[in-house]
This record gives sequence, structure tokens and C-alpha cells, in this order.
Amino acid sequence: MFQGFLVGMVRGVPMTVLAWVVGIALLAVALKLTVRWVEPRVAFRPQTGATPPPPGFSSFSTATADGVRITGWHSRLPATGPVLLYFCGNAGNLADRTELLSAVALHGLGVVAFNYRGTGESDGSPSEAGVYLDAEAAHAYMTASLGVAPHRIVLWGHSIGGAVATELATRRPCAGLILEAAFRSAARMGQRIMFGLPVGWAMDYRFDNEANLAKLHLPVLIMHGTDDKTVPVEDASVLFAIAMGVKELWPIPGGRHNDLYQVAGENFFDRLAAFSQHVTEKSQEENVGAGM
Repeated sequence: MFQGFLVGMVRGVPMTVLAWVVGIALLAVALKLTVRWVEPRVAFRPQTGATPPPPGFSSFSTATADGVRITGWHSRLPATGPVLLYFCGNAGNLADRTELLSAVALHGLGVVAFNYRGTGESDGSPSEAGVYLDAEAAHAYMTASLGVAPHRIVLWGHSIGGAVATELATRRPCAGLILEAAFRSAARMGQRIMFGLPVGWAMDYRFDNEANLAKLHLPVLIMHGTDDKTVPVEDASVLFAIAMGVKELWPIPGGRHNDLYQVAGENFFDRLAAFSQHVTEKSQEENVGAGM
């Protein structure tokens, strides 16, 4: 009976309309399959290989909740004060961040960084769900193995690492969040890459800073280059408007996507240190006041 009803409906539809419906459906399927194939290749461009720690740093490895071994570095950690947990962008590995992380440590900040799965010497292959587990494992290593109290941890993410950091902040305690050259969401980035087509519905990956920031009442520092051609500086303004805690927006004149610390010079590290010191002191006061 139902089959006869469907046949009757189809017979009542002009062939041109039916052809259009079938064509649109096939186009949607093709677009979805294309996007699903493209997105992991665009989202991650990992580089495998050895990533020996720079002078003053030590290497570590730890296991994620799904049993993947990830590797990383940590500087000499101070007994008190902020310790930054750094989340890389999507390309290369920790070896590409040697200059940046060494400079952070020289400015008196403790810093922990890790290779996403499938990157550097870490096992596995990267995915959105996977790098979230990597972030969780790095945070657990800081607290359990390095003895860093959560109120001393400041999450700092660059580009896609900003989305990983923001997602972790919704699930694990920290004192503050630093977003460097972060985008609004994977859907927005996909639309830019696909010449304005609204492809978000076809994507698996979310990396949704907009949604996750709206869940947080956490101090946030947003840094973005005014000449960033990868993620427009307007994304920083949108994220700043969404953030609900104490927040700072720092547009860096002339900064591009990967050179903010070079363009801003000493001011970059001074700003990083001042924000981190302030939010960890505030977090410690709140913890003491709560009897924790």
C-alpha cells in the first residue's frame, strides 16, 4: 500500500521537477563525500620524526584515554606561578616551535607542549576527537606527573590549537585561556576554503570556538594579527564579543598568521606573562577563598 502511495506521488510530479530533485540530492551526496575526504587533509598537515627538546627542556611521553602514546616537552617548571600548556597549529611538529617556546621559558614562564597524535614522535593519526584526547592526556600529565595545580595552568592555543584549548577548558580546570590567531569554527573556515559555499552541514569536524567560548566563564586573552590572511582578524572580534569572563583583545598591527611573536617582539612575551600571572594569582585567591 505504502509503495503504491509513493509510486502515485512520483507519477504526479512532472519529470523536470523530479530530475531537479534527484540532481540536487546527488549533488549534495557528492559534496558531502568530497568535504569528508578533504577536511582531515586540510585540518591537519603533520610532520613525523624526531623532536628533541631544546636546551632547558625535558621530553616526556604519556598515554591517552584511547591508548595512544603522545610525546612532548616541558621547561624547568617554577615552584609557583603560571605554567602554560601550549597547543600547536595544524602543521609541522614541536621542532618548528623551538624558538618560540624557548623564548617563553627565558621570560620566566613554565611551559608544557605536546605533539598531537601522528605528529613528531607521537603515535596514531590526528582527528578532531583524537586531539581532544591528546589535550586531556597532556593536562593530566601536568597535574599528576609534574605536580602543577590546575589553578596555575593557562591554556594557550595557536590557530586550530585554539579550538583544542577552548574545548579542553570546557572539561578541565584551568586559570585562563589564550587564543592566538584562532578562528570562529571549522564550518566558517570550510566556507572560506570552499569559495563561500555553506559546507558546514557536510563536515564532521566542528572545532567550534564560538560554541565553546559561550560555555566558559574564564579569563581570556585573544591575540590576532591585523594582516592575517589565513584567519581574518574579524574572527578575533567575534570571539571577543562571545567570551563571557574577563577578557582582553589584542590586535597586533602587521601581524600575520604565524609570526605574532616576531612582529610584536618583547611586547608579546610581556603580554603573555602579565596575563598569565594575573589570572593564576586570581585563580589561587578564589581557590583559597573556597577552602580548596
